[in-house]
Amino acid sequence: MPTSHTVLISGSLRVGSTSDRTALWCAEQLQEKGATTRTFTGGEIDFPFYRPGLSGTHPGLRDFLDELGRADGIVLVSPTYHGTVSGLLKNALDYVNDLDGPRPFLDGRTVGCVAVGAGTQGTASTLATLRTISHALRAWPTPLGVVVPHAGSLLPGGQGERLLAMLGQVLTLSPVPAAV
Repeated sequence: MPTSHTVLISGSLRVGSTSDRTALWCAEQLQEKGATTRTFTGGEIDFPFYRPGLSGTHPGLRDFLDELGRADGIVLVSPTYHGTVSGLLKNALDYVNDLDGPRPFLDGRTVGCVAVGAGTQGTASTLATLRTISHALRAWPTPLGVVVPHAGSLLPGGQGERLLAMLGQVLTLSPVPAAV
């Protein structure tokens, strides 16, 4: 039976950020369910500003796009900066324009969206933006998105249960390639 491969991306450059810790926690949960994962922390997606053609000459970008190209599911975790996603994450996702082949962009992939912040208003708009970006990249956001409204603490107030439910949707809604 084929194994689902999920790529997790954290949009914070702060080492040990709630976004990074959430992405890593989610990766552990997915691995326990038998999925393979690749997590990109903020420092790993600190790419130059997007411009067409750069991904072919930048080794970190090529690895990032190769992983996204083979992903069945994706989890985006963004800190909330002024009511929206971090520029770091948005810039990395702009490079998805350089994915081509039989599945251009994030075509047909399932995307779980998580917004981290210091309250519910900003995280709610960040979550909506993550879902909009996913649609623009031809992906399918999971029905359940998660906000972590208390940056600095991981999984307060039952967020772990919501994250587990969202991860379950990433696994069950992601198309897994047929065994060869």
